[in-house]
Amino acid sequence: MTDIVQIEINKKNRWVYFARYRWVAHVIYWIWVLIVGTILTVKEPITPTIILHSFFLDNLLIAAFYYIYCLYLIPYFFKRNKNILFWSLVIFFYLSITAIDVFYHDAIVKDSFENPFLSKDDGFLEKYVANLGGYLLNFVVFVIMLLFMEKNEENHTLLELEKEKKEIEKVKLDLLKTNISPDFLMRSLTQLKQSATQQESTTPDAILTFSDLLRYRLYRGRQQDAPLAEEIQALQSFIHFIDLNHSDNNLTVQMNIQGNTEHKTIAPLSLINIIEPFCKTKAKKEVVLELIMLIEDDHLLLEMHYSTNADEALVNDLNDYGKNYKQLYGDNVRFEFENCEDERCTISLTLPISQSSPSHQG
Repeated sequence: MTDIVQIEINKKNRWVYFARYRWVAHVIYWIWVLIVGTILTVKEPITPTIILHSFFLDNLLIAAFYYIYCLYLIPYFFKRNKNILFWSLVIFFYLSITAIDVFYHDAIVKDSFENPFLSKDDGFLEKYVANLGGYLLNFVVFVIMLLFMEKNEENHTLLELEKEKKEIEKVKLDLLKTNISPDFLMRSLTQLKQSATQQESTTPDAILTFSDLLRYRLYRGRQQDAPLAEEIQALQSFIHFIDLNHSDNNLTVQMNIQGNTEHKTIAPLSLINIIEPFCKTKAKKEVVLELIMLIEDDHLLLEMHYSTNADEALVNDLNDYGKNYKQLYGDNVRFEFENCEDERCTISLTLPISQSSPSHQG
């Protein structure tokens, strides 16, 4: 798996200077070389032979140097932090290709213009020094072009990462909103089945309440926010369902609400999800969960007092709840809980709420 990932990274690094229409910049660069180095320099009429020698053949080795640099040396050495080897190879190719170019130029290229820096009587050393200067100046221009491409790729990568981050957060939010604990679901269905078998008087009410909770979860779970009044109503239905099955969970939930719920919205199921972990398993003794809810203009404060210490499973669930909602809403969510020495568990939760127009309620 690591090899496959590395191959993909190498492939991306290798062709980064040609991807996303960056090859157009290379075409423009060589057109500029053609115009400046051939068309504006050659005094003879421009013919295919002139272009062949004064452009294609004359620039063949320097082009080889450019693309060895950007297609091989950068991706396989520089971007793998092999800096000493990278610079050693750059210098080696720079010195060797410029030397080869002297012999290549004398043997193959037929210039149609005179080099103002050289005379026909100059030997290898003079031509080699001129090549070093010419290669270096043109190479600097080429490298500047590559740097702009790198910056463009960096910006594109940042945009992609931001997009991926938003998509991941959306998926995670959807999962938080729609995910129901399998333990709670199976226990609830088992309780309803036993209740129906024993023909208890509370069975119809329990079935209707449970179906309303599932319907609310499925409906509101698809939306970005929910009216606070509806979320609290669903929470009250949840508490009612717990009361109807008290003998199967040993849990009593008491709730006190202060504040105005009108024209306010909250993350769907955020209140139900914090209660659900307390119902996953049956308590070994009678326990009470007291909820004190204070509704402010821009946040909801929920204080919870559990009459016994939270066991390891409940602690893990509470940790997951706090971690997930903090990742989604950042500093707008505050979540703390503590197992006290007197065998109580206290939980403090702050959730952001938003104002909404009356037309968005319901």
